[in-house]
Amino acid sequence: MDNIILSEKDALEYVYDTLSDVKYNGKEVLNAKYHHNTNYKDALSICKYGILTLEDLNYHGIRNDSDEFLRIMNDTESHVNGKSSVSLSVVGLKDLYLNEDEYNPFSPNLVDFLITSDIRASRSSIHYGNEFLSFQSIKKEELRSIDIRLLKLIQLRKLCIDYSVILSILQKYNYLREIAFEMKKQSLNIPLREMSETNIFELDIDKLSSKPKLILKK
Repeated sequence: MDNIILSEKDALEYVYDTLSDVKYNGKEVLNAKYHHNTNYKDALSICKYGILTLEDLNYHGIRNDSDEFLRIMNDTESHVNGKSSVSLSVVGLKDLYLNEDEYNPFSPNLVDFLITSDIRASRSSIHYGNEFLSFQSIKKEELRSIDIRLLKLIQLRKLCIDYSVILSILQKYNYLREIAFEMKKQSLNIPLREMSETNIFELDIDKLSSKPKLILKK
């Protein structure tokens, strides 16, 4: 389908209406203890390859970091996941210390990947009390859901709308279309969920991937 050029005045309403049009009642995802957040752009790679360690990202040519950078990243006191592990979080833990920092995986700016509870992961409380590490890459077959909260982001940003804010939301929407397309291409048979509201909604990846790319009028 052709691209659609939108004015600043119409852009957010168009995104909101489009997502509302492709969503339907979903259900809770079971056996998915772990969360992993990433930006919308990098979510495409996860749909293809799974959640790779920094070491594996370089091995597969997705990144090309210097040996010096990898050495620095492997200092787990400052970079807890180093080069050979994946950072995860778990919500609802009851054993955090008073005032201990807790990572919130529900940011409306990020994509939230839910991962099977069956992976092997160890707790690491250096930065967050609810952080866990997988000491190997996570296969795409171990993903259980891809959750977004773009409708919530639109509602939050309506209080301070400018060109850059609108452009950022349109970029996320366009990446979301590509995520839906990649899920189809990879036969990734997991839900793509819109979790902005109390009710659980899934997005129809066939409808979403066929929607036009959105361009903001300058």
